[in-house]
Amino acid sequence: MSEVKTESGKVEGTEKLSGLKQKSVRGGKVMMGSQGITVAVQLVSTVILARILTPEDYGIFAMVTAITAFAGLFRDLGLSSAAIQKKGLTTGQQSNLFWLNVLMGAFLTVLIAGCAPLVARFYGRPDLVNVTLVLSLNFIIISLGTQHGAMLVRRMQFGRSSAAMIAGALATLGVSVFCGLQGYAYWSLVWGTLAGASVTTLFLFVFSPFRPGLPSRGHGMRELVGFGANVTAFNFVNYFARNLDNILIGKFVGVDALGMYVRAYQLMMFPIVNLRGPIQSVAFPALSRLQNEPDDFRVFYRKIIAVLSFVTMPMSVYLFMESESIIALVLGGQWGGVSPIFSALAAVAFIQPSLSLIGLVLLSLNHSRRYLHFGFYNSIAVVTGFVIGLRWGAVGVAASYAVVAYLTAYPFLRWAFKGTPVRPNDLMESIFRPAASSLLSAVCLTLIFGDLFVYGLVLTLVIKLLMYIILYFIVYVLLPGGRSELLAHVSMSGLRR
Repeated sequence: MSEVKTESGKVEGTEKLSGLKQKSVRGGKVMMGSQGITVAVQLVSTVILARILTPEDYGIFAMVTAITAFAGLFRDLGLSSAAIQKKGLTTGQQSNLFWLNVLMGAFLTVLIAGCAPLVARFYGRPDLVNVTLVLSLNFIIISLGTQHGAMLVRRMQFGRSSAAMIAGALATLGVSVFCGLQGYAYWSLVWGTLAGASVTTLFLFVFSPFRPGLPSRGHGMRELVGFGANVTAFNFVNYFARNLDNILIGKFVGVDALGMYVRAYQLMMFPIVNLRGPIQSVAFPALSRLQNEPDDFRVFYRKIIAVLSFVTMPMSVYLFMESESIIALVLGGQWGGVSPIFSALAAVAFIQPSLSLIGLVLLSLNHSRRYLHFGFYNSIAVVTGFVIGLRWGAVGVAASYAVVAYLTAYPFLRWAFKGTPVRPNDLMESIFRPAASSLLSAVCLTLIFGDLFVYGLVLTLVIKLLMYIILYFIVYVLLPGGRSELLAHVSMSGLRR
């Protein structure tokens, strides 16, 4: 690789694979620890707010966030991914990327604020005008820290970026709960969101050594903008796969049903996302640095998939088995309708985290156009499922999501990985032991301890969880090659070898 001046002014050459993997292991441990804290904060928030707010409050908030999420597709313009993936990023390019982000953030704030009356008219709720106006401020706030966060990830300084995320989560929790106790209803979620974004941005700015200079012409921006354009286009088409369910339920089923669906989705996904997030954060910069080493790229991908599925698959199975008890414990009696939705989404969560790394493979190899095409075809499939499932309400939408995920998994893998160092069987072989151990352990737990109830719901769930974990480890060890792989996962040494 030719030598280039990096953002720090130092010479960037080919990084030793061993050093990269050591960074990945350290980064993975830091991110897992920080995300554990984030999960705990979010769980506390969920438990408290579910007892303060109503399904209608969450439904009203979700109506607006479904719209702002669409505008958010264009907030970053894919420039963070471009900054992380690009070899030899210069300081001039960084500054230009920062100002492009700020310009777009300001534009979107003005645009969404201007569309507030239209949002209220679409849903037939005048109270959404002010909610939309306040939430529009998020765009300009977040844009100020976007490139600072990207530089921390690029440099694999995950401790600093994690601290910023934790601070933001704590701010969201504190403000939301305080406002909820004061009787602010759905406004508690609005002010909490705004506070979290502000604190996260502030911490990213403080922790990152990057300081933007004045914008200037040139600096080879065309390639970066082109890469970002494909990422943005992917986010655009993927929006419908991620948000049309909320829009359809809110429009045709009702605000209470939407509130139930949103709470089920959030409760199911936040532990999965917060466990997947650290691994993805480490995987993208690491895979990007291995893009010219196909054998090492493939090995590293398999290790990442194995570690990710080792954690997320048993969790999703346990949540599926104990959905009714978990909903009753975490949300309370008024959320009883969430349980069947929660179960259907748990089936999605079993496989979706592993499939989500398809995009990272394509981006790290600079296949941004194929990444766009993948998002387009996936969105068509998912949206079709949503429309069909809408006939059976929120439960039908959730179930359709699961059916589509499993029907399209292998065909999408074959097409997306064509011409890359990775093959579909790499994923299948990497998830085999976690998948088999999760399902077999669940069967054993159900047959042996299915009717177990010990001195209250909390203690029962804890005992069942401990028994499930023990069974999971036993089955894992008994599978061919399971013992050595288990030891590697526990020590995270699998990323080193």
